[in-house]
Amino acid sequence: MKKIANYILCATVALFTSCDPSLLDLQNENTLSTGVFWKSEADAEAGVISVYGMFYRQGTWTRNMYTQMFGMADEGVSYAGWTELNEYTKFIFTDYNFGETNGKLWREHYIAIFRANQVLDNIDNIPFANDKHKQDLVGQTKFLRAFYYYYLTALWDNVPLVLKTSSAADKPMQATADQVLTQIEEDLEDAILKLPPTRDKENTGRPTKGAAYGLLAKAYAQHHKWEDAKRCLEWIVDGEGKNYYDLVQNYGDNFSNQTENNKESLYEIHFSLTNRVGFDQTDNYLDPNAQLGTQIEMNQAPTGIGWNNIEARRWLVDYFKRERTVDGKCDPRLYYTLWYDGAASDFPEHPNQLIYGKPWNADWGNRVFIKKYSTDAMPLYYWNDNNFRSLRLADMLLLYAEVLNELSATPSTKVVDCIDRVRGRAGLPKLAASTYYNVSQITANKEAMRSHIKIERALELAFECVRWPDLKRWGIDNTTTLDELKARDADFNNFVIGKSIRMPIPQSEVDNNPNLEQNDQY
Repeated sequence: MKKIANYILCATVALFTSCDPSLLDLQNENTLSTGVFWKSEADAEAGVISVYGMFYRQGTWTRNMYTQMFGMADEGVSYAGWTELNEYTKFIFTDYNFGETNGKLWREHYIAIFRANQVLDNIDNIPFANDKHKQDLVGQTKFLRAFYYYYLTALWDNVPLVLKTSSAADKPMQATADQVLTQIEEDLEDAILKLPPTRDKENTGRPTKGAAYGLLAKAYAQHHKWEDAKRCLEWIVDGEGKNYYDLVQNYGDNFSNQTENNKESLYEIHFSLTNRVGFDQTDNYLDPNAQLGTQIEMNQAPTGIGWNNIEARRWLVDYFKRERTVDGKCDPRLYYTLWYDGAASDFPEHPNQLIYGKPWNADWGNRVFIKKYSTDAMPLYYWNDNNFRSLRLADMLLLYAEVLNELSATPSTKVVDCIDRVRGRAGLPKLAASTYYNVSQITANKEAMRSHIKIERALELAFECVRWPDLKRWGIDNTTTLDELKARDADFNNFVIGKSIRMPIPQSEVDNNPNLEQNDQY
């Protein structure tokens, strides 16, 4: 299989600056320019690959995205020795220009969007032997632009909406989260028309129609456009998509580098150790030898093994253990999700449990570490090649249950069926047979079902960069909700309603762009 991680990078410029544009528009005779580049199908293909290339940056999917998305949600906590990195996950934003998080996340998402805009602005001027190939490239690019904007909105809400190739002197207008979501929806609706339903093995890293439907469903749900979200999820669960997607039998196969691109996966970010180089990535965006791996494993491994920048909250262990499987065992998802004291006794069927080849350290006490996306590497290498499953069917099933619940006065049979598919794969009893939850209340009451779906999503989808958008969609806008989060995660004692639901925009961007206002209360 050829992974999309083998990419070609295009030159780029910074989006936002206060410099005189005449000083910036200089032609480097040693590099390609737009005047000589966008001429052939190969150029268009290279341009699209460069958008994928931005997955392999610290500010996107190499490392820092996981720290921030896990940490701000109630599932994760950072005890990182780097104070600012630690505090940024705790809603303590002292330096709005903190480069490791705010700077890199913002900059590298917008470089990706810049590259996507270049493709879309130039592809119509390129002659194609096969128009289907051209339309596919447009669909891929719109999916990717929507993908990057989805996470920009999840973190900051009110960001510039840049839809044309920018110059260094541009000062783009700020958009609201609603406006950005609307653009995401428009891009994905068009991508669905252009993308194929399946890919051959040489192109498994590229999005399909199902990937676009999946991301679109999530965008519509964030926007509380329940009918539109339902239409997308119907295609995936009950329509054509059921020919392509199903739950895998073993939950752990969704997080192993040995079982990538399985039938549960709608979209994966592909990682590779093809370029097995260095401690860190080069800052040269043109370097063809840049590292194509992910540091998610090193980032979340315990001190003495990895960097321990992010770990898990204990409540997840307790929630997993509230219900037993139909054969009286612990929920197997707990085994594949977390490392914790007592795991060996909870899962005797998995003897000699080790953390990257080491026994449980008594000094770790009741701390809980993230096991998802771990590998068999010993000792741990700085990088691994485990694909990140950005969209998978279990997420779609539980989102479908949520959407249908929002659209009905009382929970329908279909809502319960979707939940039971996910529970059944874990070996749990059907919801109607649960010995822990008040089933009669849940199935008869829309609000009770909504609360229960939140639990099902927390357990199934922990540490998949899903929980923070979920919390935002459900709303952290009243003291009752906030008190519930504080009980699970002490970091929410720092949360200020109306402020902390979004990060501060990098102050340098605000200072250099008169069309950009800092987020409320910052």
